[in-house]
Amino acid sequence: MKKTLSPAPMSTITWASVGQFLFNLLLVAAPFFLIELYGSLILSPSYNIVFAFAAIWAVFIGCCILLLPRKIGRIAFGVIYFALATWTMAQCGYYLVFGKMMFVSTVFFAGEGAGYLGDILADFPAVFWISIVALVVTGVLLIWFFPKKQPKLLVRLPYLLIAIFMFLGIYLLPRVVFQKDKDVWGTRSDYGQSSSLRAAYNVMYDAKKVYDFCGVNQLLMRDVWRNQLYPLTPAYRSAQKEDIAEIDAYFAQRQDSGDNDMTGILKGKNVVLVLMESMDDWMITETDTPTLSKLMDEGINFTDMYTPGYGATRTLNSEFCMNTGIYMPTTGRYLFNYVTNDFNQSIASQLTANGYSAEVFHYNDPSFYSRGVIEPALGYNSYVYYGDYTSDEDALYDDCLLFDIPEVSDIFFREGQTFNTIITRSAHLSYKYNEVLSHYALKQYPEYRGMYGSEEEDCARLKAKLVDDMFARLLTELEANEQLDNTVIIGMTDHYTYGYKNMDELYAHSGVDDDLLLEKTPFFVWSTDCPDLEVTKTVNTSDVVPTLLNLLGVQSPYNYLGQDAFDPNYEGYALFPDGSWISGGVACKAQAGGGYKILENNGETALSAEFLAEMSDKVQTYIRISNLLLTTDYYKS
Repeated sequence: MKKTLSPAPMSTITWASVGQFLFNLLLVAAPFFLIELYGSLILSPSYNIVFAFAAIWAVFIGCCILLLPRKIGRIAFGVIYFALATWTMAQCGYYLVFGKMMFVSTVFFAGEGAGYLGDILADFPAVFWISIVALVVTGVLLIWFFPKKQPKLLVRLPYLLIAIFMFLGIYLLPRVVFQKDKDVWGTRSDYGQSSSLRAAYNVMYDAKKVYDFCGVNQLLMRDVWRNQLYPLTPAYRSAQKEDIAEIDAYFAQRQDSGDNDMTGILKGKNVVLVLMESMDDWMITETDTPTLSKLMDEGINFTDMYTPGYGATRTLNSEFCMNTGIYMPTTGRYLFNYVTNDFNQSIASQLTANGYSAEVFHYNDPSFYSRGVIEPALGYNSYVYYGDYTSDEDALYDDCLLFDIPEVSDIFFREGQTFNTIITRSAHLSYKYNEVLSHYALKQYPEYRGMYGSEEEDCARLKAKLVDDMFARLLTELEANEQLDNTVIIGMTDHYTYGYKNMDELYAHSGVDDDLLLEKTPFFVWSTDCPDLEVTKTVNTSDVVPTLLNLLGVQSPYNYLGQDAFDPNYEGYALFPDGSWISGGVACKAQAGGGYKILENNGETALSAEFLAEMSDKVQTYIRISNLLLTTDYYKS
């Protein structure tokens, strides 16, 4: 009698399929959750809901991969896993150096810091390297053990349903967070309270603040959409008209008193503007920098100047802002995206419109920060690169090279009214004896080795002396060319000495106890007939253009983000991209969970909840207007 095989019980087949289904999903999704987990060891998110976002993203990515045929899915897993792991650890490294996170477009600036990468990596903590090793090992193992048994197409449909459900979660979960956020700020969180999570997510002005509640994957997705894809849509171009109207309204509500006692006191003079790389205020002393001390003592010295770090790069941010009055975009978009903008309001454009010729001088290649393109776009005739005039690489370590090369010196001392911008190099990080700039400086001044009992302090003060030598040489050359009495010298710093590793020493040198207060930097204006004046009003980088134009008597037809420091209607403030602010002896640091930590208060300002909320709104509006000035090309003719 012929026997027939009975089919296996339905329950056995069902449970086996379910077990295989869940095992495969766990195996493929878990590594993506681990990426977020390892990153959090360094990035320290402020809210645990980050891990809910991480789980949703992990399941979503896992389901999408498992919908593919095995070979393609295995390749997709490897590519996506290592791309996200690399991006996450890059964020961790950036955070360890700068104390903030980056947007996608920040990678365009990656090559600019490559020369200092060795010094930076050497100081990373062990957890950073352990995390990298763990992520690599996990990725390799999971590629090797990628599921060999895949449910058939019909059985894989639940992966699709789960992926759709997770996608909805990705969209809806931020709304749940914002609802809780509204419980703290009320409706203020809807329209720009800078401490609110909704404002951070909608405006994308601080990558770390967005990460703090939604994690790396959600930040990446939001960044790509908001800053890379959305600007390409017709909806974005249509919204620009409304944005321009918003800028107009912002300027219309501001009171400008017009001319003041300082208007035109330096009218007609040649101008030398020096951006002093990393030249912190504590580095300027009569012992190490006698020339700079003299210029600050005899000229207009702004003693409460701050250089907030907007955008991805500190130096380029201050350089761009001191020229245009606009900070680099906090959205992370590459500055080169705006090179076709019209910068008619820039200080170079305004001075050239009034008969000046403008040039920029620096040791670095024109491709660095795209200066060879950006500087002419800002109104300069050209970017003068010292390397075009010498093959001696060692000579490039000396900022005085500007005057040692006859061809370059001739450009600097050209005929007519001149506006020259010098970007120094000497004080740049790192502060170690064997670093190339420090090594060069020690050849000039060997007595600095061991002078202050700390390698970092020795090198920092030594490098400051080289910057001072450049100013001393500048005065000598101006006098030799009979231009000293007809020239105004402006000195400002791009950022504090953030490359200084010993933070306890740095706080002690600066006389402060918080990183926000480290942001105070030197800013002075000097000429032989300049008034000896100490300006204690709080000012920031965006105030430089309107202040200098006022001193030079140039009537610009444009409104600026910053204001003339001598305008009696301007209260003076420094507003930071994370929502913090400093003004008139009050320093308030924005907290990740909302609200402020009061760092300083001179006792004269009542810091009510209403006042702090108004200042928070002011910061957010300021950030938004600065971004819109670029995205709308507001100053176009």
